[in-house]
Amino acid sequence: MAWGLITYQDAARREDLLDVIGDVSPDETPLLTLFGTSTAKGTLHEWLAYSVSRPTSVSADVEGADTTFGDLTQPNRVVNVTQIIKEPVQVSRTERRVNVAAMGDPYAFQKAEALRRLKMNMEYALLNAAKASGSSGLARQMNGIDAFITTTVTARNSGTSFSETELEAMVSDAWTTVDPDKVFDMLLCTFKIKQKIAGFSGNSTRYIDATERRLVKDVLVYDSAGGSHRIFAHKDVRNSAGSTTILGLREDLYKTAYLDKPMFEELAKTGDADKGHWVTEFTLESIAEKASLKRTGYNQNG
Repeated sequence: MAWGLITYQDAARREDLLDVIGDVSPDETPLLTLFGTSTAKGTLHEWLAYSVSRPTSVSADVEGADTTFGDLTQPNRVVNVTQIIKEPVQVSRTERRVNVAAMGDPYAFQKAEALRRLKMNMEYALLNAAKASGSSGLARQMNGIDAFITTTVTARNSGTSFSETELEAMVSDAWTTVDPDKVFDMLLCTFKIKQKIAGFSGNSTRYIDATERRLVKDVLVYDSAGGSHRIFAHKDVRNSAGSTTILGLREDLYKTAYLDKPMFEELAKTGDADKGHWVTEFTLESIAEKASLKRTGYNQNG
């Protein structure tokens, strides 16, 4: 049977390409957003930390006796190294001339996307980098939060379920170690563990928008005897069988220290393309590591 002309036979049809790009990139960077900033003056960044231990016995002096002197404690020096992160962009001359959907100038589009990738790489480094001093031909690498926390670390049995008792124990550990007003106010965990915390029977609350009466999606607050603790599900927290990690942080005791803040540099043409890169050099400043704590070994499902 003849059908005249139908689409199956029409080689002249143009594609139906919607002039919109669907973007679901997981580009949250809460640590970069929330931490304060400072300035690094060299590739080796240093600061001072000081802590006084509480007494563990009663002190009493003899009437009329001479004063005895002991050694005094000075602040200790803490160091980290700066880390360089780059995100390159290269787009051919021809690609910039042809008609493309949705993105306008491909070079401008890729430049914007490279900045997003840079921020995500910076966020991952702030959390997970482990210090490497570097040398000729080898990159320097900072200590991130996970590597910095060494004083209050608890390794739970692999597969331990996270519970309200576990969270309260973390608060107790922090309260014992630091001044009460420096107990952690941020808890970084996986999404599954945040879901578990949301179901605790204790004093956990969600922020509610008073005008729309709806839950604001990304902040959960747990109130304990040690203070209020914001619960953040973070995509970069270590989450593998036997080593799922939870971190308790005090926000005002961390800073991102920049030797160079993120900037875009156009690079010389060496071929038929436009080139450039985003580049930054920075490090993590952990002002008082003792105020943070880490627990590992939890069940990946909470």
